[in-house]
Amino acid sequence: MPSYAQEVKNELVHRLDDDIDSLRAEFVALLKVGSKKIDGRFEFSNVNAAVARRVISLAKKFLPTVKPEVAAVRRKKLYKTLRYVVRFVASVEVQTFFDTLDFAELLKRTRYRIAYLRGAFLARGTVTRPETRYFLTIAAFTEAEGQLIRRLMAQLDFNGGFYVRKKEFVTWLREGDSVCDFIAMLGAENAVERFEIARNLKEVRMQVNRIVNVETAALNKSIDAAQAQLADIKFLLEKKVPVNKRLQEAMTLRLENPTCTLRELAAKIGMSQPGLLYRYKTINRLANKTRRRLAW
Repeated sequence: MPSYAQEVKNELVHRLDDDIDSLRAEFVALLKVGSKKIDGRFEFSNVNAAVARRVISLAKKFLPTVKPEVAAVRRKKLYKTLRYVVRFVASVEVQTFFDTLDFAELLKRTRYRIAYLRGAFLARGTVTRPETRYFLTIAAFTEAEGQLIRRLMAQLDFNGGFYVRKKEFVTWLREGDSVCDFIAMLGAENAVERFEIARNLKEVRMQVNRIVNVETAALNKSIDAAQAQLADIKFLLEKKVPVNKRLQEAMTLRLENPTCTLRELAAKIGMSQPGLLYRYKTINRLANKTRRRLAW
């Protein structure tokens, strides 16, 4: 079963976008965020086959003279996942492509910035399942690239955090609305719908749990109070301590109904809860006074 992040990416790579400048911005982000220069070659790797195909498809548009090599590599440790590697052997052409880019022009419009962030997310982004928590990250290999991602997000009103993790520079969003809005901005409409459904269900469960916890706490409190009242009453009866008629009535009521709440007891004899509670407090004071006297 694919992760939620993979589901988002699978939807994003199948977006239809005819704007060549937006596609260029996305392609640049894919290479800058997702590739390293190894042995003089640019090497892009990703666990998502659809993202690797997206890189190859865009490379045909913007690097028509370059024929990338594609390989599938399985990790030897941990989860042994399959990674798809796209190598650009003609690194001179790729470097020339970057050297001739005008970044100010590339990112001058909002839709270009969104496309760049979409490429960055496809390359090295992840997002947790909304059923668990709300957390989205985009990692970069260099601090400059990480700060660029953070700055672009801020320009689009997404004020994320930033931290360094094992020589990676990570920008993150942690608030539910921000994560949902960011995914929506990138263009994953189906993923957003699933996110909202999961979030609503989660909030309903949390609300139900809160109600249950409150009711459980109230029930436990009532049980503890009833047990304390029974202990006082049995002690007074055992020691044959004289009590007036009203206290005797309250004592008999509790003995006959050991599991009832104070509200239920008050309803049985037709009096107010505060009035009945006062009687039990009086019984408690009398019992404590007797215990102290006997202890002397």
